[in-house]
Amino acid sequence: MSRLKNIIVILGSLLLLLSVFVYDVAERAVTIDIGGAAYIREAAVLAAFLLLYLYVRGSRIGKAVAIPKNIGKLLAYSLVVLFLTATIYFVTQSSANGEEASVGPRGAVGNLLSLLLAVSLGLFSITTLLTIKDLILRKRKKGTKRNFVIYLVLMICTNLSVLPLIPAEGNLVASILFPLALVLIVINSFKQNWIVYLSRREKIYSIVYGALLFVSFVGLNVFSKQTLIDRSLGMFNQPLQSFIQLNAMFGAVYFGMAFVTTLFHLPTADVFERKQSELTSLHNLSRLVTQVFDFNDLLNTVTNMTLEVVGAKSAWLELLKAPASNGEVRIDVVSLKNISPEQINAITVDSESSLRRLVMESKRALLIDDVSTDRRTRYIKKRGVDIGSLLSVPLVSHGELIGFLHATKDFQFGFDQDDIDVMTTFADHVTIAIENSKLIQKSLVRERYQQEMMVAQEMQRRLLPQRLPEHPFLQIAAVSEPSMEVGGDYFDFVKLDGDRFGVVVGDVSGKGVSAAFYMAEVKGIFQSLSKLCTSPRDLLVRANQALKDSLEKKAFISLLYGIIDLGQGKLTLARAGHCPLVYISGLAVELVRPTGIGLGLTNDALFEEVTQETTIDLKKDDVCIFYTDGINESRNGAGEEFGFDRLVQAALGARYLPAEQMKQIILAEIRNHTGDSSYGDDMTLVVIKWVGQSEVQ
Repeated sequence: MSRLKNIIVILGSLLLLLSVFVYDVAERAVTIDIGGAAYIREAAVLAAFLLLYLYVRGSRIGKAVAIPKNIGKLLAYSLVVLFLTATIYFVTQSSANGEEASVGPRGAVGNLLSLLLAVSLGLFSITTLLTIKDLILRKRKKGTKRNFVIYLVLMICTNLSVLPLIPAEGNLVASILFPLALVLIVINSFKQNWIVYLSRREKIYSIVYGALLFVSFVGLNVFSKQTLIDRSLGMFNQPLQSFIQLNAMFGAVYFGMAFVTTLFHLPTADVFERKQSELTSLHNLSRLVTQVFDFNDLLNTVTNMTLEVVGAKSAWLELLKAPASNGEVRIDVVSLKNISPEQINAITVDSESSLRRLVMESKRALLIDDVSTDRRTRYIKKRGVDIGSLLSVPLVSHGELIGFLHATKDFQFGFDQDDIDVMTTFADHVTIAIENSKLIQKSLVRERYQQEMMVAQEMQRRLLPQRLPEHPFLQIAAVSEPSMEVGGDYFDFVKLDGDRFGVVVGDVSGKGVSAAFYMAEVKGIFQSLSKLCTSPRDLLVRANQALKDSLEKKAFISLLYGIIDLGQGKLTLARAGHCPLVYISGLAVELVRPTGIGLGLTNDALFEEVTQETTIDLKKDDVCIFYTDGINESRNGAGEEFGFDRLVQAALGARYLPAEQMKQIILAEIRNHTGDSSYGDDMTLVVIKWVGQSEVQ
């Protein structure tokens, strides 16, 4: 209810009750002979208490209060009402004995006392009915609500049947309905399902509250049956009197039954609390599977929860590591609670009957009821470790043992079959949590690696030429595609002195980050030596001197370096173990491969001896194709290489096209050959077409 509605309801009920009080006082002074006045008075009383019922019910909606606390509030209310009723009873009794009519039941003060008594008992009866309703319908079964509704109907009919405005036959109806209502009170009082779900402490509170409420309701029943109290309520409103009496009986029977039921359930409170703790721990662990990303936090949480799940004194978690070179499996204690590493070592390390080995062989839980007498663990006490019972459970993932979860208690026979079942279920959850945590860690590492690769890829992209050189005598097209995020292929161009122009294509052995680092090193060497060396052979010799000591033992670099003399139309080549140049002149195709071995493979003298140069006289529309082995070694799904023949045929078919289109056609042929298969290696292609001086002129 909103605050405005509450105010309206309270004011409405107060106005109705005030009007009833004024009417009663006026009727005492003079005889009121207004047709229907008595009907209006009775209707006003019923309407006032209906509004009070709506107010009390609305104030309870949406407020989740613990059951013992709710019953405790009702107990406090009952004691206040009991005290007020007793006070009014003794005051009224004294007034009647003293024959002071002004304060007797028919006096003005008597009317006020009747009103106060009716309001206090009426509100208390409403609160009692709503409290019992909440208890009955908690964890209810199919017919529970039906039985309670039947009681409400019988109660309302019983209350209305005693209206003074109803003919005398109504008393016969009331005499039938009242016992039926009592029967439904007894039936509903057996609905005590809420008691099962209380903790031990809450059960103790409920026993005390139930006993006191039973006494309070019995006291109210006793006082309400006294002549003066009974006559006072009857004179004020007979349906209200019936309502109060029925609910006082309902409260006495229900809370008396609750007292007895809770008393019988008290011995099982520990079992319920334990089961509840187990469910809570399993639920928390299930949440941890998706919420805890830190592996160490997860392991510490597991040992803490193990203590809660089985009520153990100490616990520790062990995980298996990958087998060493000698085949021996290493076991690490990754988390422990209330036990030292020395004690764990004394418990688990034994040459004759290792607990770990027993669990590893069976992959089932191992229970030691009495550590000191069991032949498998008698050695533990001799080593100064004082434990009574021990439970070890394997952690199994996809049929493979990944670890152990151990728990101990100080006394013998501390674990039972329920503990084994719960611990096994808990271990399954722990296994899932550990595997998920490992997967998350791997995912984070992979994501970080991918981010680093993206940065490296961008750095490598910047190492390659950002713009291709332009010259009237040449058409140049180039592309480089790494098989991974970064690769070891390299191409570059450099403007030399005079009309000379340098082009280089290289390939570092291997792929990935290491190849990319060597590629960056080659770029620095090429950019510096190309300005100093007048011939391709000289550059390769000096590059080998720079690289032979810095490369790894099994690493090498292949390189094809050419200098184009734009004034004379000549191409001078030197090769360091690289793929041959594809030279197309008209319909003639030549694979130009001057002798040479890879950089970093041999000493300076041998390298200089075998490295040779070749010079080509360029004619109009001649095509020179530089490439890496990723081009000709690209394979399809059947493992067939693209090869030199397909490369030559693709180039011949496009020899009269511009260099850019020729490059695109060659790449298209490679993709048609490989299909959905990846290239498998870094791939670089540089196409240079000689336009010729005469064409330019």
